[in-house]
Amino acid sequence: MEMSKLLVKDLMNGKFELVDDYVYQIEEYSIRVPKGFVTDYASIPRIFRPIVLPYGKHSGASVVHDYLYSKGCNLNIERKKADKIFLEILKEEGVNSILARLMYIAVRVFGKIRYKIKK
Repeated sequence: MEMSKLLVKDLMNGKFELVDDYVYQIEEYSIRVPKGFVTDYASIPRIFRPIVLPYGKHSGASVVHDYLYSKGCNLNIERKKADKIFLEILKEEGVNSILARLMYIAVRVFGKIRYKIKK
């Protein structure tokens, strides 16, 4: 459940900076994405953008997922769990079930190259 509003500043380069903390409660996790975090929302290849934009109903899920994949995240959540959380938030946000599943499959298949191992 979204606990705060997602407020961002457009950096005019395809990236957006959070102007306030964004908090999302899912399962046993309270995920706080800190003010100043930079996201590109969903990393949608340009060829698919006529079908789905990088932002929309899935914006909150995308920001949380980007944060969980970042080195700055201090939660002990592995990649597979981060992807499952992404899917759950997509469902909660009312994203079409087929699109949500396709986005989940995309992060499972292609996300490994973006996941930053926290050591």
